[in-house]
Amino acid sequence: MLKKGQKWYKEGEVAKKYEDSRFTEGGIILDKEEKETLLSLVEPEGKDILDVATGTGRFAELLSREGGHLTGIDASREMLVQSEVESVQGDALKLPFKDNCFDISISMRFLHLLEPEDIDPFIQEVQRVTKDKFIFETLHPLSLRLLYQWALPQDSSLYSNSLLKEKFKGLDGIKKVRSHENFLIPYGIYQILPEDIAESISQIDERVVEGREWLASTIYWELSFR
Repeated sequence: MLKKGQKWYKEGEVAKKYEDSRFTEGGIILDKEEKETLLSLVEPEGKDILDVATGTGRFAELLSREGGHLTGIDASREMLVQSEVESVQGDALKLPFKDNCFDISISMRFLHLLEPEDIDPFIQEVQRVTKDKFIFETLHPLSLRLLYQWALPQDSSLYSNSLLKEKFKGLDGIKKVRSHENFLIPYGIYQILPEDIAESISQIDERVVEGREWLASTIYWELSFR
């Protein structure tokens, strides 16, 4: 994980204010869109699901309410204190779980915090503990996120779709790779908008970005395992 991110996410005040600083006003619309996208890719009912880098448990709690059996893992104890889902503190590159013990794994808002050399071992470790599929998202380098990327306190890396597809080709045991584009307007801009304006922009955003992967700031990946 990027060093700035390691430090930033472990700060107690950051963890306490994480939800309120991101998911009020326009962030409410962002939260709703993210959760709808995840539910379109995951059928949680009756499934054992791992949420890697669960943070405050926002997505884990959603899937739990929809009938999934959730386990979260995060390196930050301060973030986990905010979660209501069963979680453990641990390293995403060394998951403390047995092989094939989860049906599905998810990881939201995390891969951009990894160094490039950590992507392969991360995917392989998730694959080791997962029977069916892995859902995660990445942030595209040719997007409006570049407007504020430099100012982020936690740092991040933006990975192109072509780079990731090449990496996936080199990994054994991946049966299928599917990608789904979303958010012409990136997360950070939604979060500073009034709710009514964000909702109007979201409706336009969805129509504009559909089928135009190159415009999207966020790509959701679905890796199916053999």
